[in-house]
Order: sequence, then structure tokens, then C-alpha cells
Amino acid sequence: MAKIKLYDSNGVLQRIIDLDASTNHIEIRDSSDTDLMDVESHGSRHSYGGNDAIPDNGLRFSQLDKVFGSETTVTVTAGGTSTISKGIFLVSLGANTTVEYSPDGGTTWRTLYAAGTGGVVISDGTNVRLNNGGGADEDSYLLEIE
Repeated sequence: MAKIKLYDSNGVLQRIIDLDASTNHIEIRDSSDTDLMDVESHGSRHSYGGNDAIPDNGLRFSQLDKVFGSETTVTVTAGGTSTISKGIFLVSLGANTTVEYSPDGGTTWRTLYAAGTGGVVISDGTNVRLNNGGGADEDSYLLEIE
């Protein structure tokens, strides 16, 4: 593979992008062709125990800047399901209603929260749903975190 050379506006070579033949990893090199960073393994530096790990207090709740939206009552018919809209929610479930997710686009459904419980739900708007296993319509409550 040919090296990709990156020049500044004055025509001075600044960086070289190359493929390491032994690892097949993309590398960024300085103008003298000295390795600066292996792009594919760089992220591991920031994980727990890495050389440059993000500290335990590196992300604070205040940085999330989230607030409660409006609570929504979702009535699920007896034996029915209701897809949870895309978003992050605090969920309080009816006595016979569970939260389920599908890891494969709707063929398989797995229980995330048991009936009558609740918790935090992150939904993509397609693969997370409420499932009422009871014999009567039932209300559950979703409080969106915005």
C-alpha cells in the first residue's frame, strides 16, 4: 500500500498514514516517518487499566446535562405489545407487563425487566417493547430523560 502524505498549507509534510505490514494496522507517522499512533489500538489506551485511562471521575453527571421530560402513560392491551419510542426512559411497569428487547431485529425477544418492576430503558425505537402477559389492558409509565 502506498503511504498517504499530508501537507500543511505551506507544502510542508506534517503526517504520513501507512499500513503496518506485520500487524495490518493503520498507523499515523510524523514527517520523519516515525510511528506516532496505531489507530486501531489507540482506543485501548483510554479504557480501564490502559496507559491513558479515563479516570473514574472523568465523566460527571453534570456533563450529561439531562432533565426529566413528561411522563407518559402507555396502555398495553391484554396479551399485546407496544414498542417504546427512541430515547432513554425511567420505566415503571404494570403488574403483568415486562420490558423486552430484540437482539436480532424482532425474531427473538428477551426479558429485560420482569413484570411489575422497572428501571432505566434505552430504546432505539424498534427493538424494545412493553409486553402485557395479563388478561386485561394495563398501564405502564415512561418518564423520558431528555
